[in-house]
Amino acid sequence: MSSFDYEGIISKLSNCCLTESGCGFCEKEDCLIGYSKQCLVKCLKEQEEYIENGMEYMPQGSSKIYNEDSVAQAIGFLLNQCKNCNLYHDEECLVNIIRSSLEIIALGEAQEYLGSTLMYMNDVKNVNKDIAEKIFKYFQNYKK
Repeated sequence: MSSFDYEGIISKLSNCCLTESGCGFCEKEDCLIGYSKQCLVKCLKEQEEYIENGMEYMPQGSSKIYNEDSVAQAIGFLLNQCKNCNLYHDEECLVNIIRSSLEIIALGEAQEYLGSTLMYMNDVKNVNKDIAEKIFKYFQNYKK
């Protein structure tokens, strides 16, 4: 399969989830975290790294209040899962889909990822410097 740390991704997503006690009930694919979890399960079951039309079906907003640090930590972790694929970046990559869901939570919309973590961090810094600094701190903590 791939070199993704699936256990780590599951752990970071779980830390972001507000759980049923926080939401009342699980909205599954209508929730950004729930959608990400479903994509992850699908990839594990099918032994794939890509979700066809994964970005297209992603919920585009959330009125929930998530823990900013947990979300930044998850993004930082995911950036270490990226392969800096540059020209070969695929929007339907599992890591891209989950990171995009978390960006909607943290920044209000998914950010363009051009296959380079360095370029990505510069772009996020232009959107929200505080969030970018948190993401970078966690990225450094998880650096392989």
